[in-house]
Amino acid sequence: MTTITTAALSDALPLSVPKVDALGMNWAIFIFRFQDAIEAKGFWGHFSGSTPAPVAVDPAKPTSDESATKAQWDKNE
Repeated sequence: MTTITTAALSDALPLSVPKVDALGMNWAIFIFRFQDAIEAKGFWGHFSGSTPAPVAVDPAKPTSDESATKAQWDKNE
């Protein structure tokens, strides 16, 4: 159970990222801080689309390395 709690805590955004208010009045500061936090975690490519999902050479029979790479990408997604 500690592993699950630790993983959940490490996926949380830092307190420097404010919640977007209902009217979006703080959108500019939110997106700047959100992008900074996600880039620091190494996942900005998932948001920007610059890190697409890996595709197996033969999708009908992916190798174990291809499957592991895809599983890690899905977890990060």
